[in-house]
Amino acid sequence: MIDTTRQIGGTAQQVIRRAGGTVHRSIVGPIGRGLARGLTPVDRAFDPLAGAFNRRFGPYVGTLTGLQLFALLASLVVLLAAPVWTPFLIGNYMRTLALASIWAIFAMGWDIQSGYTGYISFGHSVLSGGAAYATALLITHVDAGLSLWVTIPLSVLAAVVIGIVIGLPSLRLHGPYFSLITFVAVLLFYRLTYAFPSLLGGETGFSRGIETWYTGAEPIARYYVMLFPMLGIALLLTIIARSNVGMILVAIRENEAAVSAAGLNPTKFKLWAFAISSFVMGIGGVMLAHFYGNVDPTTFIVVDNSIEMIAMAVIGGMSSIIGALGGAFLFIVLRDEVLHGLGHARWLVLWLLVLAVLVIARDGLFRLLWHALGRIGGDEE
Repeated sequence: MIDTTRQIGGTAQQVIRRAGGTVHRSIVGPIGRGLARGLTPVDRAFDPLAGAFNRRFGPYVGTLTGLQLFALLASLVVLLAAPVWTPFLIGNYMRTLALASIWAIFAMGWDIQSGYTGYISFGHSVLSGGAAYATALLITHVDAGLSLWVTIPLSVLAAVVIGIVIGLPSLRLHGPYFSLITFVAVLLFYRLTYAFPSLLGGETGFSRGIETWYTGAEPIARYYVMLFPMLGIALLLTIIARSNVGMILVAIRENEAAVSAAGLNPTKFKLWAFAISSFVMGIGGVMLAHFYGNVDPTTFIVVDNSIEMIAMAVIGGMSSIIGALGGAFLFIVLRDEVLHGLGHARWLVLWLLVLAVLVIARDGLFRLLWHALGRIGGDEE
């Protein structure tokens, strides 16, 4: 029976590889060569600007080809100019892009820890949920008029403390045990909200009261309030990922024993990565609490949120900050706009697309695209 199963699995893998090779030769290859010929002039036009950028910022964020710089600038312009072009579309794209900015923070926060170290967390929603609940508790039980300058730092600090409490015992473990502990942490926090309804709000959570200037602001202002922190976090995490710390995190993922043999303490760097990730998740959790104006366990803590963060990073490309960012925007736009008319069937289509990316483009769509742009410009990294 086992041999038969292995034969079926091997045959399925061969069929997938052959199908992928056929698609690449007949469709992807010719399209790619045509695009390369068309984009080469763009690369040459932006090459001097890319050279100046690399000399000034390359050591911190990595070197770019002319075409990569053009793609980065074009994407930035599209996001910054969203209030101009979104009114011409059908749907509430301003709100969707604002929400995508928050989920991009979650995806990047997850990736800097799990994508770079290889320690896969299924419990990052407990970090963002912890920050959101801290905000709700401060406003509900302490003072409804507390300033954002008080609630935001304390809420982010709560996420970091929760992260350290989870990370200290679990990051010393190997194999699947770390993932299991993070998974249990989500279930534990979720049940705590039901066990102490007078303190944590129970099933309904804190349905109102989290009202700041954000809820009364204009849609454009609300959008930029979500966009600019996301861009700042993307830049910060890119610098960290490109630093010596980022290189050590990748080395831990590839060969943790070799890191130890080099005289470094892998646990210390894994804990630093988890603390940075918790800090980022805390910011995202606070932003999401103010985005919805309420906090409840179903929206903020369930393990489904952690799985969606992982899916975003996988779609975009794990261990790639830009990939996680792009994957989050693609996931949210597909979920809330493109596939919204399908009702519950949108989830089936969405997860089938995620599965297709896992099978066909394991490095992620945006990471694959980024490297393809680099090859057109002569960058093979």
